[in-house]
Amino acid sequence: MGYSRGQNLILLGCTMRLSWLLAVFIVQGLAWYSILCAEPPKAPKLDWQAAFTVLSAENQASKLVLMLVTNDDAFHEVQAAANGPKPDAAQLTDPTRHGWCAAEFHHTCQRILTLRPDLEDKISLQSVVAGTPSELSGGKTDDSPKRVVLFVCDSTYHLLALSIGIPSANDLLTLIEDAQEVKTLRELNETTPDQTTNAIVQRNETRLGRLWKMKLQQIVEAKKQDDALHLLYKLFSALQPTYNYDVQTRFGLTTELDARRLVILEQHSESRYAWCQAITPFIIGLDIQHDWNFFVELLWQQCAVAAGSDQTDFLTWFDEQKKTGPFVMAVTPPSHVQHLPWPPAEVPKSRRGTSWQTTHDSANEFPFRTITTQQLTALVRQRELKPITFFSPSMVRYLLLSPNNRLPQVIREQDPPARFWGLLRRAKAFEKSGLHPIQKEEIR
Repeated sequence: MGYSRGQNLILLGCTMRLSWLLAVFIVQGLAWYSILCAEPPKAPKLDWQAAFTVLSAENQASKLVLMLVTNDDAFHEVQAAANGPKPDAAQLTDPTRHGWCAAEFHHTCQRILTLRPDLEDKISLQSVVAGTPSELSGGKTDDSPKRVVLFVCDSTYHLLALSIGIPSANDLLTLIEDAQEVKTLRELNETTPDQTTNAIVQRNETRLGRLWKMKLQQIVEAKKQDDALHLLYKLFSALQPTYNYDVQTRFGLTTELDARRLVILEQHSESRYAWCQAITPFIIGLDIQHDWNFFVELLWQQCAVAAGSDQTDFLTWFDEQKKTGPFVMAVTPPSHVQHLPWPPAEVPKSRRGTSWQTTHDSANEFPFRTITTQQLTALVRQRELKPITFFSPSMVRYLLLSPNNRLPQVIREQDPPARFWGLLRRAKAFEKSGLHPIQKEEIR
């Protein structure tokens, strides 16, 4: 009897154990089924807006604008639709229409919002596509490496933080937090902006190595003696030697051929991180809507031409002048060479006779207008002129146009000024006679 009872107890124990295991198996199976069948978490919604959109009053005080500026051709068919006067919603929300790195940057922003969902209603993604268009590169696609600048702005498009290159998720989160801190500092020190500058200098010093700390202090001291140092060109010039030495040390760049490699390295924010930390204290509050073009041209040392501007008035003026007689247009150079005086004050020893100043004065006797590279691009596109190679063999300075001649004469910086002066004299003589000279496309 005892033996039979023991067997029954063993059987009962096995049955209970099997029942427990079966229950655990069923629970685990249901859990895995619920996980597999459940929908994946939705990515935070983050749409692109047109550049420099007037933001709504809702959350405006806490709004941050992440403005991506790339050197893609703004008139390329992929970019043109999103940068046109009235892009539709689908065009704006498609990251591929906002520059070569927009899709990657959009994904990084979504990762940030996953970590910080409180930022979802406080961020506006915008972009400016502004490279050298084919109209200014001889009809060819610009083959220079891709570039990008990220401006972090407040709701009125004043600069709060800066990155050259695409930041990682952690770096972008730091950049956003920096911008929030600077925004608070500017509000607290509205009447004493120097206190904001000093606070940012102290913060950024902790992030820099010895070389860049020394440069930052040099700029602080120089700024006390020269208020004009806040000008962008002076800041760029002051920082460039230190940056050159820094990248040569870090990346082993030694020859001019390494310049292209450096541009590629600058696609990641780490390359110019120290440079950004050094310049940021002195450009906080920069009006990006007004000055973004000046900044990126200084940085990239090339034309930065965006699409979407209305050039109707300029083109109407051009058409009217074309009917009445010869006229001259002077082209404003990109910002990285605007500090060079034109006409040049000194005449090279190798050149005698007519100076550029004399020629410039003669050109002003005709109907005369100064135009930007953006207007020049619009002129080539809208009036179907032959594309111009803007910087080669030297930079374009003037265009001379006459009635009944479709192609303008392009006068370049290294052309002999006497030849241009001779063309102006002939144009005036033919204007008086009612005849028109045979047109050549360009002076070489």
